[in-house]
Amino acid sequence: MRRRPALVVWPERPTGRDARVLARMSAFGAVLLAAHARESDAAARHVQLLKTQRRLERRVVNQEHRRSRASHDLRTPLMVIKGYVDMMLKGTAGGLTAPIQRYLERLRRSADDQSAIIERRLAKVQDEGVEDLRPMLRMAFIPAARGQRVVDTTMTLPDRPVAIPGPRDDVELLVRALARAVAASGAPAAVRVEAAGDASVWQLRVNIRGGKPLPEKTVTLLRHLTRRLRGGLSLPEETGNGWVVHLPVDDTVPVAPRDA
Repeated sequence: MRRRPALVVWPERPTGRDARVLARMSAFGAVLLAAHARESDAAARHVQLLKTQRRLERRVVNQEHRRSRASHDLRTPLMVIKGYVDMMLKGTAGGLTAPIQRYLERLRRSADDQSAIIERRLAKVQDEGVEDLRPMLRMAFIPAARGQRVVDTTMTLPDRPVAIPGPRDDVELLVRALARAVAASGAPAAVRVEAAGDASVWQLRVNIRGGKPLPEKTVTLLRHLTRRLRGGLSLPEETGNGWVVHLPVDDTVPVAPRDA
């Protein structure tokens, strides 16, 4: 008896539970392949980000070197000019006529203006929410920048950054309000910033020698702005020595010893 040829399929087509298991394994394999592709893409992006980071680090170092050189080249001649002007105003080189006195005072104000501009343009970028009060004070109390009449204002600021926590807009509003109050008084003023007590509070003292008293609305505005910065305001009758604005010190900025 002759056998007829037959087609045999092996393995047999799975049915039931085996079919469900194979289907789940097939889907899991597709998921693994997709995950591997995503991991490969992430590794490639990570390598590219590392290259970009190194390039930016080199750029920052170069920019810092250029900023330091520019700071030295711009400030050195300006300090020489201010030094000779101060010596002449003090009478070191002899008596001065009234016109020469006015010219030297104008030259000193121009030097202060230029110093403030240089400091602001070359200042390092501060962390968001922390502002250095010194450049703002110098800019705000420049008569030419305010477009108001000239008021004789002397300023004493610490060598280290006066770090104030708070929005930049609020800090600038407070500084501008103080500058407008000094200009409106029409009298000579002295501005001094110093650390108080355990150096946890900055004291911004504004002494106006004579002139008109500040309007009540100006006092209200100054109180409002200092409270927004978590500070306070002391009136002349409380201090006996002008207006004092108390502002908190930012703890994240290192502070040099007081005798440094």
